[in-house]
Amino acid sequence: MSFHKLRLLVFSSLINCSLCAHVVFVDHFTFTVDDRDLFLSQSAVVEQDGNRSYLSGHMMINRLVNDLTLTSSMDITRPQRPELRLYNVQLNFCSVLNNGYKNKFIRMLYNNYAQFLNTKPKCPLKPNFNYSLHRAYIDEAMLPDLLPECTYRLKMSFKHKSKLLAHMQIDGRLLSKR
Repeated sequence: MSFHKLRLLVFSSLINCSLCAHVVFVDHFTFTVDDRDLFLSQSAVVEQDGNRSYLSGHMMINRLVNDLTLTSSMDITRPQRPELRLYNVQLNFCSVLNNGYKNKFIRMLYNNYAQFLNTKPKCPLKPNFNYSLHRAYIDEAMLPDLLPECTYRLKMSFKHKSKLLAHMQIDGRLLSKR
């Protein structure tokens, strides 16, 4: 490799590192039960520690749950710009949990959060088992380069066939490190 090519590679790496320096804050984290007969208990907590937001929670159900559908969307808002929907998707959530979903982005997100779970859940979800999430956070290195400062809202709804079981919402801010 010539010196010129090496210099360009190092320069572009430095630019990318400075451009992707983000801090992700979570201001609001909720998990709301819609099927009260299914859930024995649940919780959702966000805590701030330095420049990082941590998500913790748990859920216990009283019967086997299989055939789950996840509907998810994410919107961002930037100052003096209209709200922008980044995605709106419906997935077979059991396929994601059972490692059958091959989309790289979905796998990356799942694997990021799976490391903070007390077990890697599989379908069917087990009754009377405490599925716990402990101090999960968004790894800023996963974020694409050149994201603008913004506020975001992530919504997820969990369904069995057409019956809404629960929904989750995360609201926060993406800020550039300075």
